[in-house]
Amino acid sequence: MPSAMGNARRSILVGLCLTSGVLFSCGGGKPADKTPKPDPFADPRPADPVPAPGPADPVPTKPPAPPVAKDSPPEFFPTHIKKVGVGQTVSFGVPVIDQDLDETVVEVTKLPASAKFDAITQTITWTPAKADQPKAEFEVHISQPGKGLVEAKTFSIEVADAKQELPVAEPQSAVIETLLMIRQPARLAVVNKNWPLDKMLRWAADNFPPQFTDENRARLDKKPLNTKKLFEQFLTEQAVTHKNPRLDPKAKEFDKKSFGDPKSWKIVALRPRIDKAWTELRVVYQAVNAPEPVFAMFRIRPVVEYVPALPRPEEERIANNKIFLGMVAKHLLKDGGPREDFLKDQAAHAKAVGAFMNEFMAFNDSKKAKYLRTFSIGIAMEARMGGGSARKEDGSYKSGDGWAWHALKPFQTQDAKTQAYVNVTIPGFWTMTVPSKDGKTWEPKCGPRWTAGTPENPGGFEAICRKTMGFVDLPDQTGEKVKSSRIDAVNLFLEHKQVHMVKDLDLHDGRRDVGEENGVPCSTCHIRNFGMHDYSDLANVDPSKGVPKTRNKKIATLNFVIIPTTHWEEFTLEFLKHQECRGKQMLEEFIGPDAAKGLTCPLAK
Repeated sequence: MPSAMGNARRSILVGLCLTSGVLFSCGGGKPADKTPKPDPFADPRPADPVPAPGPADPVPTKPPAPPVAKDSPPEFFPTHIKKVGVGQTVSFGVPVIDQDLDETVVEVTKLPASAKFDAITQTITWTPAKADQPKAEFEVHISQPGKGLVEAKTFSIEVADAKQELPVAEPQSAVIETLLMIRQPARLAVVNKNWPLDKMLRWAADNFPPQFTDENRARLDKKPLNTKKLFEQFLTEQAVTHKNPRLDPKAKEFDKKSFGDPKSWKIVALRPRIDKAWTELRVVYQAVNAPEPVFAMFRIRPVVEYVPALPRPEEERIANNKIFLGMVAKHLLKDGGPREDFLKDQAAHAKAVGAFMNEFMAFNDSKKAKYLRTFSIGIAMEARMGGGSARKEDGSYKSGDGWAWHALKPFQTQDAKTQAYVNVTIPGFWTMTVPSKDGKTWEPKCGPRWTAGTPENPGGFEAICRKTMGFVDLPDQTGEKVKSSRIDAVNLFLEHKQVHMVKDLDLHDGRRDVGEENGVPCSTCHIRNFGMHDYSDLANVDPSKGVPKTRNKKIATLNFVIIPTTHWEEFTLEFLKHQECRGKQMLEEFIGPDAAKGLTCPLAK
């Protein structure tokens, strides 16, 4: 892999994915004019001009064709909870994954009387009773109507007299636990005290107006934003995405205990993404009282995206990376590597993490250059609250896994006087890739289907091509015109994901890894059964080496993990190795050759 991250793709995807263990955003559209638009979701950035058709870029020779696809059977993943105590409430999902995205119906057909199953969110909540001893039996019924498949899976959980310790993902190395995936509660104690969710929501909104044009910024009221109202908007938009009134503060079904108190949302991971072309901090909150997994991930950088100065000049990317990586090195590294003493002393690490975040969030050198100020791009949202479940006419569960992804930004309201958190369009796929102009890396390019004037374009599909960034959004075709979607789920956009997206760039083509979030949207990332590209095949990142001769290796299927809780997934650990490799290069490029002498590249070994 080339040593200089300067060869990395220069354009940014103002967007999402988990995603990741990874959460996980952001819109297209036209700028507001003097008259308030009826659509408050409009992106304030100028729309890309549609260029006249011209000679097509050369399409590089494709790597070896993938083997003929075989029909993938649905995979069931029983809970990692093996033993609970009487009176101890536990919640867990019943995930079933089909890599072919075939319609899959999951029903729990046997469970103890003391347990309840919510089919919409695919969640079992259980408080064992004495009568459940010595163990409780569960049966999950899996069917695929389109294939005539029907099968049952069973598992049991032991019931003890006393409360039991539940499974916790085992500790990893210092580079993971103290740098790349800071996720143990004691390490997050200081940042949780300093940055409750409502404070973060208010901070992000207060610092967002540079996204608006000068004219629209001038129309904002001078009075402060209402923090409580921002939090309610945050919840309301989730209810819209998932069609679940338990998330809606105005609904009688609102689950106030799980979602209504900002203090019940805790930071469960701090992820310094030192591996990205534009480095950033990802702050992951979770509604810890909810039986279902519900996450909100803020993406934060020390550089403001001013409008209309897009695409941003290279000097801003350099400033962004030097500032962010410098703070990471100052607070979290020692002699160019992770601090082993922090691995043992979680309290000392928590103080360092708190100091790092406070300095980072307070950064403001805008007098030197207007873009030098910490800024939150948006909030990547992911939850198993029903957005990924198809419904019957009466609203009951039909099929699906409950997981859905969306993104929030604090845009101006319709009257332009204030701001509101709203769902925005979210990014999709790399559909094609070509060598960069300097020939040193691969860049995304919208395929012919999403290019104006091509025979492959059915008409209007160029609207979801982000030309300056080269990728294609997920297609919402519910109206007369194709537009970018504000939601992603496994059960949506099947033709796009299975046919059009992979026509010119196979899903397992390692060149996707050059892009943010590996060139795939959230749902695809979170059910993947393939790992990172082959580091020994340099063509995956360097066009001068030809085209890749290898495909991404097969691994165990990733099971919707946003952050490790009960266990580590194979892909999560491999992706963290990839981040260390890229992070080492970034630190060496922007801070100096000794800045990463204590880091390695595990995937290159």
